[in-house]
Amino acid sequence: MEYSALHEHLDGGLRPKTIIEIAESKNIPIPTKDEEELRNWFFENISTEKKQVFKKFEMTISVMQDAHSIEKIAYEAVEDLVSDRVLYGELRYAPLQHLQENLSPQEVVNAVSRGVKAGENAFGGEFNTILCAMRQNKDSFEVAELAINNTDNKVIGFDLAGPEYKFPPSLHKEACDLIANSEVGLTIHAGEAADLSYIEDAVFNCNAQRIGHGWQIIDGCELKDNLYLPISDIAEHILNKQIPLEICISSNVKSGASSITIDDHPAVKLLNSGFKVTLNSDNRLMANTNLSTEFKKAEEHLDLTINQKEQLLTNSFEARFTNLI
Repeated sequence: MEYSALHEHLDGGLRPKTIIEIAESKNIPIPTKDEEELRNWFFENISTEKKQVFKKFEMTISVMQDAHSIEKIAYEAVEDLVSDRVLYGELRYAPLQHLQENLSPQEVVNAVSRGVKAGENAFGGEFNTILCAMRQNKDSFEVAELAINNTDNKVIGFDLAGPEYKFPPSLHKEACDLIANSEVGLTIHAGEAADLSYIEDAVFNCNAQRIGHGWQIIDGCELKDNLYLPISDIAEHILNKQIPLEICISSNVKSGASSITIDDHPAVKLLNSGFKVTLNSDNRLMANTNLSTEFKKAEEHLDLTINQKEQLLTNSFEARFTNLI
């Protein structure tokens, strides 16, 4: 079984060993130098409301500030994904978060791309990158331009990431419009930690081609006979246009952004209802998971069948941004 990973944060999947090594070499304080204790530290006590998720990203980003470290982390990400039978992946990261040691944004992209290419050469598979703009900042147009200028350098997508609530996608409409008129794919985090209006904004105002997470589309549906039937324009549009939803079960449950649990996550019901659901791991370190584990959880907790699993795999394959080229 071969997987495609469409929603995978580079800065959310570091190896604890690598974090410790880089932190020690740079005198960066970390909670513990024990690998398992550090792994548990990243997984435990994560709450979006208390901003613990973003604090833990601050830790991983702190060790991704020089070209060698960034390249190493990208290389290891490819190795770890391939070992989990992921043979196509789109690794996303925010290049402007990695400038503390005076790298330029282009040097950050170059470092990630070198690591990805070296990983492909060593382990196989096909891997590309998505550049994220942080929605709480005002530099998304710069990131959009950087993405467009690096389509021959492993960049195939643009994303709006960061805290969703109070930062609707249309705050960055200029950047999204620039991407929409390019060869770069557009995905936007929406419907994970806010409400249905953020999905509407991402699709109707910003022309998102995929939605990061997006499970809150259920708020625009009614549940009848275990199927989600659209009762809103946005739900009907996403269903009819088959706009892919990049759903991440473990991460949604762990983030604390909502009351969703592993046993009532709507991923499989949305799939059964005809929505183009894809399954992703989001942040392998923060959520203590990988893509094969996400499929196992869907089987164990959401009664995912073999046929449904095959549909998820097909959906992910069809939703790859390389298919836009």
